[in-house]
Amino acid sequence: MTEQVMAAIDGSTFSEGVCDAAAWASLALEAPLTFLHVNDNHAPPEERNLSGNLLAGGRERLLEELARLDEQRARVAQEQGRLMLKAARERAIQDGVAEPGTRQRNGTLVETLEELQGDMRLLVIGKRGEGAEQASGHL
Repeated sequence: MTEQVMAAIDGSTFSEGVCDAAAWASLALEAPLTFLHVNDNHAPPEERNLSGNLLAGGRERLLEELARLDEQRARVAQEQGRLMLKAARERAIQDGVAEPGTRQRNGTLVETLEELQGDMRLLVIGKRGEGAEQASGHL
């Protein structure tokens, strides 16, 4: 893939500014623009205390229900990311970018950026995203 302007968005208050700055950079550098959204599947799990007095089979049913809820959360997060990317793409088109691309990945932002760094000419990222607390030691 050619070197491109890549913009990482997450729906935080800085995402609109990231979209606008990335569109400007793409036009100024005459480089393709790609918006990136990463669903963090390494987020710290919620504290779950399953050590209480559960009836026989109760723990298994609870674990099955928790697994179903995790799957549902993942589907919702993926759809939310898809809608975010669509809105970013439309915004960039309004700013004059001909064919902005989109990529949605699962993992951590840092791992994803390391993997994609060979494709990037410029990375546009917000000052602070939704998961700023988790990334504080990395960015």
